[in-house]
Amino acid sequence: MNPRHAGLSVVLLAALLFAACDRHPVPAGGKSEQAASYEVRGVVGSVEPARGRAVIAHEEIPGYMPAMTMEFAAADPAELRGIEPGDMLAFTLRVTDRESRIGHIRKTGRTTVPVSAPAVNGPSVGAPLPDVALVDDAGRAFRLAEMKGRVLAITFIFSRCPLPDFCPRMNAHFAAAQRELAGGHFRFLSVSIDPAHDTPAVLAEYAKGFRGGATTWTFATGDLAEIRKLASFGGLEIQGDGAAITHNLRTIVIGPDGRVTRVFPGNEWQPADLTAAMKAAAR
Repeated sequence: MNPRHAGLSVVLLAALLFAACDRHPVPAGGKSEQAASYEVRGVVGSVEPARGRAVIAHEEIPGYMPAMTMEFAAADPAELRGIEPGDMLAFTLRVTDRESRIGHIRKTGRTTVPVSAPAVNGPSVGAPLPDVALVDDAGRAFRLAEMKGRVLAITFIFSRCPLPDFCPRMNAHFAAAQRELAGGHFRFLSVSIDPAHDTPAVLAEYAKGFRGGATTWTFATGDLAEIRKLASFGGLEIQGDGAAITHNLRTIVIGPDGRVTRVFPGNEWQPADLTAAMKAAAR
């Protein structure tokens, strides 16, 4: 096997089925539709033409992100017809301030695909939220037990996530839901999975692009062990450090009694889904 293709298989085995973000910043809340395009090569791990999505272990994209495995959305789902796991592809990745899409998809060969990693589940409805210690973006230490008595939505992000479909989308959805549920007993919590970089000061600046003047939405960092404890409870799988973080997406709704009422996997849910779930938890 060509060494380049062998390297891709190793990446695929290590991180298959996880949505990924690297650590190069892009505008978080800008309104302009600036776009950048990259030529990419990779190996297909799984594909769902009906959803227009494929998990691809891709090579390094010079100047943008290192080699990793992530789920891509196709600009034209029809381009994924006939694509199978093990296909080697060349394609164009187009990234705007709001979304990323792949297109001009071409098969370049075939390779052996390792066994897929199992899907990671979130917590069961009714599971009690662990009482972890965190630090908010104002530098104040707090515990999740302090949120009891309110309806709480938790998602996981990091400030250097480059693709708008992932961490920035989670925050954008929180922003929309927070406007709908401003006041009352509703609270929102975006927890960084990159505490070494995302200090309270970094998060305070990052939050400006999403939160505005909202007082019911907290961006939090803290000790890595505490964050990993919460992330593990939430069904988050985190891999990598330094040059790249690879992770899936989970958003959790917690009722006033401190127990899970709803789990949203991935990034295809809408703000209206979250507001409905939070209103239901408040009843």
